[in-house]
Amino acid sequence: MLALSVLALAFVVFVYNQDKDYNLKAIKAELILFNDIAYKAIQNGTPYDSIPVPSNVRITVIDTNAVVLYDNFSNDIDQNHIGRNEITAANLYGSGTSLRYSHSFGTDFLYFAKKYPAFYIRTALEYKKDILPQIESEQKYIYIIAFLFILLVGIIFYITKRLSKPIISLNQFIDVVNGPNKDYSKIQFSNDQFGEVGKKIIGTFEQLEQTKLYKQQMSHNIAHELKTPVTGIRAYLETILHDTGMDKQQIIKFTEKAYAQTVRLSSLINDVSTLNKLDEGSETFTNEEIVLSHCIKDVCGEIGYKLEANHIKFESLISSNLKITGCYTLIYSLFKNLIDNTIEHGGTDTAITISAGIKQISGEGGYRIDFTYSDTGKGVSPESLSRIFERFYRIEKGRTRKTGGSGLGLAIVKNAVLYHKGNITAENRPGGGLTFKFYLYSL
Repeated sequence: MLALSVLALAFVVFVYNQDKDYNLKAIKAELILFNDIAYKAIQNGTPYDSIPVPSNVRITVIDTNAVVLYDNFSNDIDQNHIGRNEITAANLYGSGTSLRYSHSFGTDFLYFAKKYPAFYIRTALEYKKDILPQIESEQKYIYIIAFLFILLVGIIFYITKRLSKPIISLNQFIDVVNGPNKDYSKIQFSNDQFGEVGKKIIGTFEQLEQTKLYKQQMSHNIAHELKTPVTGIRAYLETILHDTGMDKQQIIKFTEKAYAQTVRLSSLINDVSTLNKLDEGSETFTNEEIVLSHCIKDVCGEIGYKLEANHIKFESLISSNLKITGCYTLIYSLFKNLIDNTIEHGGTDTAITISAGIKQISGEGGYRIDFTYSDTGKGVSPESLSRIFERFYRIEKGRTRKTGGSGLGLAIVKNAVLYHKGNITAENRPGGGLTFKFYLYSL
């Protein structure tokens, strides 16, 4: 803006001076014409006071000794003008021009003097009265240029100020990032596209910060969860190795307990692996057409012994013709973890019911399936209900560790639902137990 200002100002000054010089030259040409008219009139015997020139033109006749013979603006003759610039130039070069102050009239005149054989003739116009108005009237566009320049500077200043707002906000953001207090709420962006970009940058950074914090918590929780089975396995194996007098039945018992801990460890590793794949994105999984009743039947085939051991009645009300396009692995994990959650937290002698219904999506040509999963178990407290989908969150820490849960089951359920562009909620049943309501889109 500074460079533009200097350039524009230099241009205006240059044009003004060029135009001024042009107008002065044009006026000088008029004075030259008046000089020649006056000379011809004098040659023809016309009296000095009858020379035919406009009344605003000052005519002075000066002899070769620079003494004033006649001046139509003054009766004070016999003055010597030997020191006047225009007379000196006319004496040397034949003609001379001068723009100077007249002490006799107290104002500036533009003089033109020309040397003739017997005398000098000098014509003049008053600068402020006869010349300056003419110059200014022809230079009105200069003021238009100056106005447009000022307007342009104002527009540039306004645009620069708007452009600088997000930069200032980003600078504040960097200060917050480098400071101890990560409070981004005080950073304000303008309500335009630049502000939107700034908000997205902060949102992305906050998400990265949350991801970093989540990974730290995840690492801590995984280390904590791995410690229990690894410590148990090590204790059982060390006892077997160091107790040489241990009988065979005791060795078998400790080996079975060590094996149970390895199963728990393997389950935890599998759950963490599944969540990591979900975090990595949809590219990790493949979609296919799934018959939902067959998928649930496969789940029951794997964990049916647990249902029998806990005297849990399982009922599926899903049609054998109901199909969905999605990831079989995730939908399988979804139902398996819901059932495992009931087994671990619902208690014995409970009942599980699963129902589903199809819903067409108008205008999109697709459909979704709404599910209801209910059990008649214990239910959970209201404060825990809002957190049951959090990773490693435990409702009954002691009981969960006893039954070997990883604390990741319902987190996998939620992420599997999100993968299929759905949503899930949980609520306590009026008669006891939990109800999960969720829907999955056919991908």
